[in-house]
Amino acid sequence: MPIQPFEPDYENRIEKLKKENAGLKRQMADFQLAAERFDVFCRSMKEIYFECGLNGDLTYFSPTLCELTGYPAEELLGKNNREYTAPETAKRMFEIFNQVYRTSRPAEISDYEIFRKDGRRRYLELSAYLIHDEMGQPVGFRGIGRDVTDRFLMTKELRESQERFRMLNDVSFSGIMIHDNGMIMDCNAELCRMTGYAADELIGQNGVALLCAQESKKLLIQKIATGDQEPYIITALKKDGTRFPLEVQARNIPYRGRQVRVAEFRDITERKKAEQALRKSRVRYRQLYKESLKAEELYQSLLNSSADAILLLDADQEAQYINPAFTRIFGWTLEDLKGGKIRHVPRPLAESFSKTIEKIMTDGTPIQGIETQRYTRDGNILDTSISASRYLDHEGNPAGVVLILRDISEQKRYQWHMEQTQKMESIGTLAGGIAHDFNNLLMGIQGRLSLLMLNIPSSDKRHAHLKEMEDYIIRAADLTRQLLGIARSDKIEVKTTDIKALIQKHNRLFGRTCKEVIIHEDLAPSLSPVDVDQRQIEQVLLNIYVNASHAMPGGGDLFIRASNERLDSSRTAPYDAIPGQYIRLSITDTGTGMDEAVRKRIFEPFFTTKDRDRGTGLGLASAYGIIRNHGGFINVYTEKGKGSTFNIYIPASAKVPQDETIHDDEILEGEGTVLLVDDEEMIRTIAEEMIRALGYQVITAGGGQEAVTVFQERRNEIDLIILDLIMPKMGGSETFDRLRVIDPDAKILLSSGYSVNGEASVVIKKGCNDFIQKPFSIHELSKKIKAVLSSDQSGSFTESP
Repeated sequence: MPIQPFEPDYENRIEKLKKENAGLKRQMADFQLAAERFDVFCRSMKEIYFECGLNGDLTYFSPTLCELTGYPAEELLGKNNREYTAPETAKRMFEIFNQVYRTSRPAEISDYEIFRKDGRRRYLELSAYLIHDEMGQPVGFRGIGRDVTDRFLMTKELRESQERFRMLNDVSFSGIMIHDNGMIMDCNAELCRMTGYAADELIGQNGVALLCAQESKKLLIQKIATGDQEPYIITALKKDGTRFPLEVQARNIPYRGRQVRVAEFRDITERKKAEQALRKSRVRYRQLYKESLKAEELYQSLLNSSADAILLLDADQEAQYINPAFTRIFGWTLEDLKGGKIRHVPRPLAESFSKTIEKIMTDGTPIQGIETQRYTRDGNILDTSISASRYLDHEGNPAGVVLILRDISEQKRYQWHMEQTQKMESIGTLAGGIAHDFNNLLMGIQGRLSLLMLNIPSSDKRHAHLKEMEDYIIRAADLTRQLLGIARSDKIEVKTTDIKALIQKHNRLFGRTCKEVIIHEDLAPSLSPVDVDQRQIEQVLLNIYVNASHAMPGGGDLFIRASNERLDSSRTAPYDAIPGQYIRLSITDTGTGMDEAVRKRIFEPFFTTKDRDRGTGLGLASAYGIIRNHGGFINVYTEKGKGSTFNIYIPASAKVPQDETIHDDEILEGEGTVLLVDDEEMIRTIAEEMIRALGYQVITAGGGQEAVTVFQERRNEIDLIILDLIMPKMGGSETFDRLRVIDPDAKILLSSGYSVNGEASVVIKKGCNDFIQKPFSIHELSKKIKAVLSSDQSGSFTESP
């Protein structure tokens, strides 16, 4: 920038500006003192002061209003006059305030009847004004008034009295009035001429409210109250609204055992015109100063109270100001940014940032919501949204750029979690369908094996081969369970569990199989129980432990921490979970860690960084689905080369943990007739042979309609119905309803390749006796059949929580 030649007159101008600045500071101090005095005055005065919005709801009021209405401040704030007045009074107030709004003229309101909180009536006298903002737009109303209940009642009594006392001289050159505490008892013709009212329009009215301008009412009321006989000046109002100055002198006189007041009024309009001209110039100056001070205070308040970081750069892109939020978010102070050191901008973005500022300075086009990244003082990078615009100096020339920076790191994390959830739900739907069909295939193999193994003794060499094949089927079924875990639908055996004992048991088992990993436990002594499917939670722990061991190929430390935590909505909302009491389980390894690209994909099905023979990519995906299916959530913190921490949150339970049940492999035979309903011929064939092998008679049906027909014809000989859930045309749910219409006590065992959740849970809630998931062995089938047939009533099965 070229250096301008120095002009001698600059020193005089600078000195003049300094003096003006000093004067402004003194005036600012005087203004602040006056504001404090006004606040003290407002709180200590006996009159009522209030402010309300354009809708009439109270936004500010003096303590006097609380005393008058009987409402505490917290109840009165926000109330509308419709809540403590009669409907006709509320309508009247609406019309008055509407007139004030339309005309911008103050209104005098008398005989305003309200109801206290205790139901008693009070009468008020108010003056209402319109409040404008700095742009001159109406934003609300303010008013001042007093409780005139006693006076109102006295006036009412006076109006009923027929006595009048006339002692005025109608030929006086001054206006004369006799009044009792402001209520006009009589007046002369000159006062009528001055005000434009007829005598009968004045007599019986409140002279203060009718004839006195708002700014003079306080003085007039004070003079009346004290009985002052010295002359004073007020601003009066004519009937047509014209304002004019009056000099008033009055004294008290006795009348029928009480004191009334005789007042003389002199119109001093001409004398006041000269004074008013001088006063206007002073008022205008004070008003301009007040407006400028208010604008400056508002601007500074906005900067200091903003939750977003604000940075002001000059034309040379040097920092001139930062607000407190900038330091709070990024850690940098103004001193750190002086000398053109824009430290918070990452080096790869510095050049484009500088060009953006230059463009804003040149053409004045602002930018809004540009997403980028910025450094904090401690070296972290925050996702940031930036808006910027040019500001001008007092001559209208470009002076610099103001930037507003918003930390959107939490918003970006929330967005990622939402995208992850939607992705998992879509993939889960597909996975659930695959798992269902795969389970049906496994059912055919499992059934055939079960039948073969029934006829081959365990001492036969072939039995070992068959047993090994059954183990393969179990492993395949575990794979489908992981797929159903991704689908968030496989939660079969839920019971209240001592999570601490479950974790300790699993730690011991894993420690024996992976001795190169040292497990460290830090479990809270009084962990709340949880309602979980224990096998699934063990699967989650195993998946994460195995991943941790793979990240520590040479061995390492695994830290297991668990504690009780209460989470509010700010913690649970990003995960679409319910606020409340949770168990937090943190699993930390000292392995290789992950970069950001890998971290974002770890919960995707089939995503893996391992060799093909070391992982399927389903472990963490199924862990994610299982925890979500239990009403919890899971997140991970990791750094490349520094290990990873998985945080698992599971809702706590108020129930007492249940003891584990010991299962045996005994096959339970029986007798009776079973109606087997399944649309898959392979399933019907295998299941029929398995049921017959258990000693039961079997009737088969290939669909829902056929089952209804058979049961209607032969229900007296059918003891149990095994009903497939997913069938074409008439599905399992509709078939169940039709069967129960025929016989409300029919015993029904529901079967599906899907889990008990989802559509199966709907049928369970209708009163189905029990549920068995495909593929099932002959051992499982024998126990389920025996349990249902042994139950005394239908609908004995209770769905797991």
